[in-house]
Amino acid sequence: MFERKSVDDYMNLLKQHQPTTKQECKVIKARYDPIKDWRMDKAGYFLIRINPKTNKLEVGLCKKNNVVEVIVEGDNPEDIYNTVVREKITTDPTHIGYLGKELQKAFIARELKIPYVQDDALDVYGFKKIK
Repeated sequence: MFERKSVDDYMNLLKQHQPTTKQECKVIKARYDPIKDWRMDKAGYFLIRINPKTNKLEVGLCKKNNVVEVIVEGDNPEDIYNTVVREKITTDPTHIGYLGKELQKAFIARELKIPYVQDDALDVYGFKKIK
């Protein structure tokens, strides 16, 4: 039988496992310039949407002219981007990071029933819900 722990026990456990920083820890300032740093992925580009018929998240790989060659569909971002990695649809780390960001936005939009437009900010304040 397991001993039931109190909230105080859990708080003390968390305090014991607080991360510490080495004195000589290197700090790197994050930066990204979408003009200078952007590179086209050799695999192609992705179109992301919420399928209006199935309500699934979809990622479509295109090589040119928005012709979708591969679709990965799922209910959550993690399943989709891990499938993209496992199937080697792209191996570009920055593109995979981008997919994670955009898929999470699509997921939030779907859950809030608000429009999702790839590469646009979510309008969570002035939105009109999708029926």
